Amino acid sequence: MLDLRNNSYGDTALNIGIVGTGWVTTKHLEALKPIEGARVTAIAGRNETRASELAKPFGAASYTRWETMLAKEKLDVVFILLPPHLHGELERACSEHVKGVLIEKPITQSLQTAMDINGYFKKAGTIVSVAYMNRYRQSVEQARVMLAGPENQAILADGWWITPMPPPPWWRAFDQSGGQFVEQCTHLVDVCRYVMGDITDVSAFAARGFITGVPDYTVDDAMVVTARFASGALGTFSTGCFPQADHRHTPDGGVGVSLCSRQRRILLQGWGLSATVFGGNEAPQTVAPEPDVFTTQARAFLAAVQTNDPSLIRSSYEDGMKTLAVTLAATESARTRNGAPVKVAL
Repeated sequence: MLDLRNNSYGDTALNIGIVGTGWVTTKHLEALKPIEGARVTAIAGRNETRASELAKPFGAASYTRWETMLAKEKLDVVFILLPPHLHGELERACSEHVKGVLIEKPITQSLQTAMDINGYFKKAGTIVSVAYMNRYRQSVEQARVMLAGPENQAILADGWWITPMPPPPWWRAFDQSGGQFVEQCTHLVDVCRYVMGDITDVSAFAARGFITGVPDYTVDDAMVVTARFASGALGTFSTGCFPQADHRHTPDGGVGVSLCSRQRRILLQGWGLSATVFGGNEAPQTVAPEPDVFTTQARAFLAAVQTNDPSLIRSSYEDGMKTLAVTLAATESARTRNGAPVKVAL
């Protein structure tokens, strides 16, 4: 098995194209720097100045249109780092031009669009990684191992994502982001799916009308979701965008999930999902967050492309679709079913 922490590509460099110039793009670019043979060749974004600034340290070309980048550059992989509503045609084009694609979560805000995109990738044999980077965290992997098997099976999950509102204007538009449960709390839903298995049913209530004075604000103010897993386990999730200190300086970061079995309780807290494990008469165990999880994720993806081995990727496009289906079902329950249970489509 390849060592994803230290694997390098030597003489077989991979040419990487980036689409998107937002905050998360800087995280992915920093993650690629220590990977030998990961060559950032081009960056495309509608903000010409920003694209040029990001490209300069890598000696990469910059483009305002991804169509031009794909036509002019000989790329091996593309990182698609765009808001949920801007997916579809780009993925189709990438399936025809490159071997591998890494896509930021959520993969879109429409399940039908995701199904269409999956068809493009399947037809082309594209290797795809969805950027649910928490699947690569030591704390999450330890939780997955500890809660495996009938004696240790997880029974209850309780997650929360209560942080200040992200600044991009697209985020507060429901038809572009899908709201906080779809766009942010999706990370916790995905962690629970990874550790506890698929979710089959959800019900949800949303609050609106409390947050005022925000231009073009159409997302929910808060949402509470209940979930049933295929195993019979249950889960709850609470989300909201409220003023507080920076998430890095609060006790739980406004982000966390508690996973409980008969034997253990595993508390994952903060942006880095540091873990505290409680159980029996033993003293609590801790797993600190690692600083380079984006690099670990990138190494896994690039190794999968180089070796043509998708099994190295922990979050496939199908996984991204299943997590999206859960969040969209919850939104349907809250917005059109008055909290009635909804079957998850996938």
